[in-house]
Amino acid sequence: MTSRYNVYYAGEVLAGQQVDVVREKLRALFKANDATLDKLFSGSEQLVKRECDKATALQYKQAMENAGARPVVKVVRPAESAPAEPQPERKLTTAERVAALAAAPDVSIASTEPSQPEPEIDEETGWQLEPVGADILRPEERRQAVVADIDTSALGIAASGGRLAPESEPAPPAPDTQHLAMGDVGDTIPTLPRNEAPLNPNTDSLGLSPEGTDFSDCAPPPPEAPPMDLSAMDLAAEGADVLEEKYRNKATPAAPDTQHISLQD
Repeated sequence: MTSRYNVYYAGEVLAGQQVDVVREKLRALFKANDATLDKLFSGSEQLVKRECDKATALQYKQAMENAGARPVVKVVRPAESAPAEPQPERKLTTAERVAALAAAPDVSIASTEPSQPEPEIDEETGWQLEPVGADILRPEERRQAVVADIDTSALGIAASGGRLAPESEPAPPAPDTQHLAMGDVGDTIPTLPRNEAPLNPNTDSLGLSPEGTDFSDCAPPPPEAPPMDLSAMDLAAEGADVLEEKYRNKATPAAPDTQHISLQD
């Protein structure tokens, strides 16, 4: 049994295409009104051609891609296919007009993209394999390049061979080491001569105390008591009030009345 295919469209456009431009191209291709176009660009898959053979499905796909649209082609499962019922004579549907336009030799739709090899359609899964190099992500799903606006008006280009920084100051001259010499192996360091005169303190007045001395004779004498005038002070009689009234403790308050309180067993 030959596989049959359904062609859908969900409003997606090819890379580099503008939605408004593709919409007008599909209007001319489908001879569609605004209501039909609004439905096609609603974001949900809309059936364009039902149960056609592979060649017809590819003709639909090619015609829509030439208009900048990205159709979806799916294989029809046997359970999805229903026997065709005889239909009375009627006007051509939009899908049939698309098929006629796609098969017509004089169909010419401007396209900004180079021709692509025909995609492969898996007859078992209905998945469509895009050719190598085809755009898979939608435009809104692609990473957008961020252009940095950097002010370079204050920058300039140095001449070829020029220095990017001023020359550094020359290094100081090396110190004079002619007066230095190497000591022999094993010499004690430092062995440099000293210009200072050695200390020679006079220790004639110093002596050593005998063993066991506690050096108590070295303690300073106790300080003298400072002179104090106590002539204006007097001792109060025993039991006299020393504190003024305002500094005394207040009388102990009376105990609260507890006659109305009793203890329960």
